[in-house]
Amino acid sequence: MTHGEEPLRFEVLGLLRVVRAGQEVALGAAKQRAVLAVLLLARNTPVSRGQIIEAVWGDNVPSSAVNLVQTYVAGLRRALEPTRARRAPAELLTSVGDGYLMRIEPGALDLDVFERQVLLANRMRATGDLAGAAVELDDALALFRAEPLGGVSGLHADVERGRLVERRLAVLEERAELGLAIGQGPELVSQLGSMVAEHPLRERGHGLLMRALVQAGRQAEALAAYREARAVLIEELGVEPGPELRRVHQAVLAGNSPEPERAPVRVPQQQSVPEPAPVTVPAQLPRAPVALIGRDPELAGMDALLRGHDGPVLLVTGPAGVGKTALALHWSHRVREEFPDGQLYVDVHGYDPNREPLEIGEVLNRFLRALGVPAGETPVSVDERSALLRTRLADRRMLVMLDNVRGSADLLPLLPGAPSCVVVTSRRRLVGLVAQVEAKLIELDMLDPDAAVDVLGRIAGRSDMEAGALRSLAELCDGLPLALRIAAARLAVSPRLRVAELVEELQDEHGRLAALGLEDGEGTVRAALDASRRALPAEPSRLLAIVGLHPGADLTPHVVAAMGDVPLIEAQRALDALTAANLLSVSEPGRHFAHDLVRVYTKTLAGELSEPERRAATGRMLDYYLHCADLADGLLPINRGSVLVAPEHRPAHVPVISGPADATAWFDAERANLIAAAELASSSGWHVHAWQLPYTLSRYLWLRTERETSLRLTEAALQAAIALNDDDARFVMQFNLGVALLQFERFEEALQAQRGALETARRKEDVHQQARALTTVAGTLQDLGRHAEAEAHYREAMEISRIAGSKWAEANAHHHLGLLYLSTQRFDDAMPWLRVALRMYHEVGEQCGEAACHTDISTALLETGDTDGALSAARTALAVACDAVSPYHQALAHDRLAAVFERLNAAGAAAHWQRALALFTELGAPEADGVRARLARVRAVTVSGAAG
Repeated sequence: MTHGEEPLRFEVLGLLRVVRAGQEVALGAAKQRAVLAVLLLARNTPVSRGQIIEAVWGDNVPSSAVNLVQTYVAGLRRALEPTRARRAPAELLTSVGDGYLMRIEPGALDLDVFERQVLLANRMRATGDLAGAAVELDDALALFRAEPLGGVSGLHADVERGRLVERRLAVLEERAELGLAIGQGPELVSQLGSMVAEHPLRERGHGLLMRALVQAGRQAEALAAYREARAVLIEELGVEPGPELRRVHQAVLAGNSPEPERAPVRVPQQQSVPEPAPVTVPAQLPRAPVALIGRDPELAGMDALLRGHDGPVLLVTGPAGVGKTALALHWSHRVREEFPDGQLYVDVHGYDPNREPLEIGEVLNRFLRALGVPAGETPVSVDERSALLRTRLADRRMLVMLDNVRGSADLLPLLPGAPSCVVVTSRRRLVGLVAQVEAKLIELDMLDPDAAVDVLGRIAGRSDMEAGALRSLAELCDGLPLALRIAAARLAVSPRLRVAELVEELQDEHGRLAALGLEDGEGTVRAALDASRRALPAEPSRLLAIVGLHPGADLTPHVVAAMGDVPLIEAQRALDALTAANLLSVSEPGRHFAHDLVRVYTKTLAGELSEPERRAATGRMLDYYLHCADLADGLLPINRGSVLVAPEHRPAHVPVISGPADATAWFDAERANLIAAAELASSSGWHVHAWQLPYTLSRYLWLRTERETSLRLTEAALQAAIALNDDDARFVMQFNLGVALLQFERFEEALQAQRGALETARRKEDVHQQARALTTVAGTLQDLGRHAEAEAHYREAMEISRIAGSKWAEANAHHHLGLLYLSTQRFDDAMPWLRVALRMYHEVGEQCGEAACHTDISTALLETGDTDGALSAARTALAVACDAVSPYHQALAHDRLAAVFERLNAAGAAAHWQRALALFTELGAPEADGVRARLARVRAVTVSGAAG
């Protein structure tokens, strides 16, 4: 859910719907709804584009399926997060690898609520609360409003619909079983009769109906129901009824009750009056937290693991301060009655800065004493103690909790066998424990905003707290329970401290960790994170401080290797160790990030490094991004200048970037990091990086139509070039500033910047730069309506380009002179210039220029009446734009194809304008408005024609 928006509710148990604040969200076309259905059913799990395509289209996959999926995903993002800023990353529907992931909060999808209530009913039934279990199943079944996935077509939807219908029938039968167990048979006869009529091949339904009829005193009808069931099974399947149905039949014939024998419900022994017993029953669990907020899904998951496994080992893991012990204790107290032989508990102190972790022998001693073994009878060796512990625990149902464990190596001697249950808490994912005893992982993350606010409100216990400020405070605490409790405690003990004042104090990152500390210095967020770091090997600990210098949102092994000056494999191992210690998280394969408070902690650690260490690591990081951006920029399908990019520290390890698609994908993945690196360079005096990083980004940003970002970076880059007093840098950034200003139609400012670039090039006597600058000056004069001056500049640019041997600049001048003639409706005059430009673009491999030129030739041909030629040129433009992997030029070609189809009165104009609109909208390009108007016009004509 995007901050500030109402929460969404997703429904698949009926008509596919999304509801916000009681209002249904418009989900778009049928195929877009089908894509949403696929993502919802795979919630919180990545789904590749190939899987989506197969699910939505089956065997009839259109050639444009990949583009269509991208369009539908973009449409869903706009529908689900309407207030999200245009370039801000999506929160609900995110890109992951070659696919997408739909993030669904617990309880937001009706199917998840259904399954949770069924699990709760099973638990209540196991404890003997049959009536309560029946109520839970009634509530669960009420969530089915109609046939599941209503309004969604396709083979995948049909298969999933069938699965959900089958699941509902199974739960209906379970509900009937419960009803019969509590004597509701007479009330169930009608419902079971309808179910049997609708599903005559389900034997269990026939048996349930017979048993309900017997409870209603209608034995003769029960026997008739059996005869009908047998006839249907023989006729339809060629089989006799199964043993359960035959058992019910025999019981009715004999006049006996057909109800199965039920095991008595175990009632926990009352321990109010202790009595002497040969076996000591320990009860060592510490006091549980007063309230546990926001952990219902984890508790339900632990309940399910306990039901589904005999003697499970549950590993609760997560970052420091996330509430692992609180969850484990809360759950352990909740299920303690299921372990009548007692509960053992020990805090191993794996992360306590003031004491060493407990030795395994000492833990065994404590457990054996708790089980009644006299001190004089305790064996000497650890192996013998472990054997004695297993002997004492054999066939006993006990709960063992091992708190704050640092490693899995010493745990095995402490683990009893089934039917006892073990709960382990650790800040690390104990891979050894998972591998050796199949421990089940329960991973805790930060609390969601609502739960975080609830924690603050309950602990602070004040009625004067402003809702908005409280939510801001929760965000600054990053949803970390330890931080939330400390902040709430400060509010509780300082009634005059306003929430807004505490928010203002925490907004200063440098002082945030200090502000989230208690009076005695224990239990602080900094102390908890320090303890986690001390448990790390030396290299991950060192790199944790170094990555605090990284300005971006996430990290890759390659940039960490560069910053730390280590081999790639060492960087990967360090990231794995930091992730296992829950100091970093994985956003998608190969990319790691730190939650806000850990990020503040890493920045604090970075500030504690020496100045030479900080400068060296920062320089290697900037060099890494500059080198890779230069590599990727050179592979984009658009011409660039001849700037020499030569970082001082060329990285030893770089990702594979081998073509335009790889280059674009790398820029897409690293966009935020590159912008952050450029801004850091600009603000920290790294002048060369401050102008060369924006230079290597400029073509990518132009292709993605990120105009505001491009202008901001270019203005800062020009200041860096001026500070360097470097004419080459000054020319490039004045030239790029003119391009950026033109995109905002700030023509006079653009002309001033371009003329500045031209003056710089003339002062340097650089004919290549002069040719480029003359063409841009001419283009701006053309935009200002000064056509004669523009034509003179284009012709001068051509002449200088020929002298310089710069074929791309010459092609560009030819192209723009052709555009000048197009704009003045001199179509025949335009064609020769456009065709020469096209040939030159092709010779130099300038695919984006080639695609644009084909589009402009199509315009000229259409205006002169050559519709066949116009259609052919527009199709060629689209093909070249697709090869160039340029969505912007694809959109231009679709727009031109639509205009040709409209002129021919042929079908297809609306479809091409729809595709152009989707691409321009996804890019945030202003051309979308014109396409939207043309699409509305053609649709209006279609509707009026149909009405006539």
